[in-house]
Amino acid sequence: KAHMKSGNTYSNAVWCSSVYNMCCLWSGKELNAVVDSMKDTMKESKYHKNFVVLTFMMPMFRVALRLIGQSDAPASQQDNLTNAFGETFNEGNNAGKYASLLHTMYFAKLSEALIFRELNEAEDAAEKYFSVDRFVGLPPVMFFGKFYSGLVSFWVAREMDDNDRKESKKWIRRGVECKDKIEKLSVSASTWNFENKLYLLQAEEQFCSRNFERAETLYDAAILSSKMHKFVNEEALANELAGHFYLETGRRNKSVHYFSRAFEKYNEWGAVAKASALTEYLDESER
Repeated sequence: KAHMKSGNTYSNAVWCSSVYNMCCLWSGKELNAVVDSMKDTMKESKYHKNFVVLTFMMPMFRVALRLIGQSDAPASQQDNLTNAFGETFNEGNNAGKYASLLHTMYFAKLSEALIFRELNEAEDAAEKYFSVDRFVGLPPVMFFGKFYSGLVSFWVAREMDDNDRKESKKWIRRGVECKDKIEKLSVSASTWNFENKLYLLQAEEQFCSRNFERAETLYDAAILSSKMHKFVNEEALANELAGHFYLETGRRNKSVHYFSRAFEKYNEWGAVAKASALTEYLDESER
């Protein structure tokens, strides 16, 4: 708002707004409010012909629309916004000029694929994310990328064929590196923001190592920390990943409790499409 009042809309106000929207999306702010705020920022960006910000915003906007169940019916929203940019706007061309924008696009894809349990898409996006990661610094908002790419890495490692140990170890190493970065932030920057993320990454790491008893403790710690620190989206995710942990270790009855809590918390966040996708894991009495 300060930049808008000063008239400095192009270089600062729109950028600040886009970063704010990204933080709101991944911090668990109610999703319909986030989508409305994103639309306002994108329209302002279009007005000022700031196509770099538009490129930055579009992948996250699409994720948000899918979470709230509007990605399949965006004629009045997503398509109109995209078409309003005109022929001069090319998302791919703009992103290709900047490693940071590619970084953001791949992060959006891998986080979406993780949330919607699309393994092949998650692996492909994470591979591309890591390929540009070394060219990009770590601005404050990109710790979200470390968190989600770490979770994807542990997931991909577990799904590797037993004969492909080298590839599995590569993904585990990536997951551990991401976990270590989050741990440093938890110690040096903010326990409030990073403790729950660290616990969830540690739980996934222990799942990979088949230290199931330790993993159980860490999943519950991640859920409790997310709840205490008011990250409803990450409380939902931690419950869901705990549900998959129990399901994959042969304890379906126990998994239902965690999937049920995830269902509740995704709905609280506003991610009704994601919540709906969880119903296959629930008993009829839990729906």
